[in-house]
Amino acid sequence: MNTTYEFDMAVSTCEDRWVPACGGTETSFRARSGATLLYCYNPRRHKHAYLNVCTDTIISDEEANMHLGR
Repeated sequence: MNTTYEFDMAVSTCEDRWVPACGGTETSFRARSGATLLYCYNPRRHKHAYLNVCTDTIISDEEANMHLGR
């Protein structure tokens, strides 16, 4: 799998920050709600979450499901 330098550095130092998922190659997309989201990963927390690109905030699973129409 190809990974980005940003992703590799965050993982190797176990940083508590959100980086694009899929090895750093994830790209933002427009959700059904119209919001622009980016699927991210936090190496220290070992968690995935969505970033609302417009508000620059990590959103809850419930909010992500609303945006995704689930």
